Amino acid sequence: MPTKALPQFVPPMLAVHGQPFDSEAHFFEFKWDGFRAGAMIERGTVRLMSRNSIDLLERFPDLAPLRALPSGLALDGEIVAFRDGKPDFDLMLSRGRKGTSSQVRFVAFDVLYEDFEARLALPFSERRQILERIVKAAACPELLLSEGVMANGKALYRQACEQGIEGVVAKRAASTYAAGKRNGAWIKIKRRLKIQAAIIGFIEKPGKDFQCLLVAGSGLPGEEPGPLRYLGRVGGGFTESMRAKMNALVREHPRAAPLVACPERALWVEPGLYCEVSFAELTEAGLLRAPVFEGLIEE
Repeated sequence: MPTKALPQFVPPMLAVHGQPFDSEAHFFEFKWDGFRAGAMIERGTVRLMSRNSIDLLERFPDLAPLRALPSGLALDGEIVAFRDGKPDFDLMLSRGRKGTSSQVRFVAFDVLYEDFEARLALPFSERRQILERIVKAAACPELLLSEGVMANGKALYRQACEQGIEGVVAKRAASTYAAGKRNGAWIKIKRRLKIQAAIIGFIEKPGKDFQCLLVAGSGLPGEEPGPLRYLGRVGGGFTESMRAKMNALVREHPRAAPLVACPERALWVEPGLYCEVSFAELTEAGLLRAPVFEGLIEE
């Protein structure tokens, strides 16, 4: 009789973008800021498969104890590094490069296989019950259950913002697991901050178009205004018409040197151009993470 085996790789189900909402038909859980991975446990071994089908175990050997989980188990989740009880993506990157971290955990949010049997066709509500049972029985410090609630998505989103968590994911309770697909059953609602920033320069690419703007700011949301300082590159969020407009504006008043200290090699502009930028958080270096251009501030 053939030996049972897990598939080598299960493409992760994907989410669409959305706004905070409440729904009796959805389960809402925190969106963890880490590396998406599938944990495949098979006869005393564990594989941590990335979205690109790369085994991450060598990079995160401290998750090797997951191999003690029941054989034939495949979990979907996130590899997360915690600092002071909160997810920290910068810490994740630095610890990942070193290959060791006592704070890295696998946060499970779905079960795909149990005892080598596929659970993908079950509704999410049933898969969640199975997952809760598995995590509780495992008593494994390296394995955490993704926290969440039914129906009250707006309240959980507010809690995520207050705790500095990336956001929430809404999952339709009746939905099956659509491996590798983005069918709208999962909705990610990301926390975004906004700031008014000064455009101090730009990096040009061939064809008289800019690659990105360089911005500076004097205070972040919730902070007292301070001296103007460099905040990073902004390369996304431009419509075709706004890109054409910005290409003209940033070339009207060139400047020989940057307005504030800046490590970039760029073309500089005189003060007077301002924009609104949304972003996820600040990096350890004090730069905007995942910045998006939201609009030009005009008088």
